[in-house]
Amino acid sequence: MSSRGGSQASGTAQVLAPLPSGTAYRAERPAFVWLVEREVLRFLKIWHFTIVGHVVSALLFVVVFGFALDGRVSGVQGIPYSQFILPGLAAQAMLNVGYINGTTSLFEARHYRYVNDVLASPLRWWEVNAALVAGGIVREVLTGASVLAVGVPLTGVGVRRPAILLAAVVAVLIVGAQLGVLVGSYARSLDQVYAIETLLVLPLGFLGGIFYPVSRLPGPWQVASELNPAFYVVQSLRIGFLGRGDVPSGLALGVVCALAAALTGWSVLIFKSGSLLKP
Repeated sequence: MSSRGGSQASGTAQVLAPLPSGTAYRAERPAFVWLVEREVLRFLKIWHFTIVGHVVSALLFVVVFGFALDGRVSGVQGIPYSQFILPGLAAQAMLNVGYINGTTSLFEARHYRYVNDVLASPLRWWEVNAALVAGGIVREVLTGASVLAVGVPLTGVGVRRPAILLAAVVAVLIVGAQLGVLVGSYARSLDQVYAIETLLVLPLGFLGGIFYPVSRLPGPWQVASELNPAFYVVQSLRIGFLGRGDVPSGLALGVVCALAAALTGWSVLIFKSGSLLKP
């Protein structure tokens, strides 16, 4: 009886005994991968709200405006109107979900103070930024791909300049994700998050030439449109799909890439200092 009890005690002692001092701790997966996984699972758990809703909205514009006005409104040099508006609607959908994902994720992390746990983890500041941006990019890719998966067969649009389209999509993904992270770091309430989306993000998208060729606008309005950064986002994707737009491909792609670099640099400064990330 005593020997059996001693064996059980010995076994328990072996289970509860600490690791030898020379044994290195190994996590199941890197902290960066964990944070990216958390960001992705955050919106995938409610995918019918976070992804499907934006896809349906974009496709409704294609059906209602594209097919209703097809034959009555021409796009660029006789391109069917449904094909003309599809690239811009896909760009707007990606920008919207990138913005929403970054703002809500970072704002909630700051509001509920669990960002302190992330900042206290072994993650470096640039890894935190990269993980948040990666989560937004995944959501943008899923949304944009879903819009195009239905919209391309529906409208019959093709890809005329794939290299430009690929470069433009990468730049647009970064712009949307970094914009959301930036606003999420500055916002002090959800009202501010929604106000910026309503008063800035959506109007700039709609006034960026999604539904009309900017070249047909009167002079002052054309100049105003060309000062709108969303105009070049729409043009870069439109040139990739249709082969032409209101501006040269080099200008459109250059502005979008410069915007992505500027937003990334701004975001890097914020995360490196860390002052705006604290609740």
